[in-house]
Amino acid sequence: MKTIAVDESTWKKIKMLKSRMDAKSYDEVLQRLIEVWHLVELDKKVEDVVFGDEEAETLESILKKKKGS
Repeated sequence: MKTIAVDESTWKKIKMLKSRMDAKSYDEVLQRLIEVWHLVELDKKVEDVVFGDEEAETLESILKKKKGS
């Protein structure tokens, strides 16, 4: 078990989140926050992936071939 230091305002926010999330522990709160962060970062990366019409058709064709295999 590790201990981390946070200021008073952060502690109050984490306690509030624990209550709102109906989490059993502060570890669970932090794990959920980390998971959400990863999802947000992934969403940002997905938004950056932009294909033109021709590229999208090529990708669709490749995916259909792989699905048929």
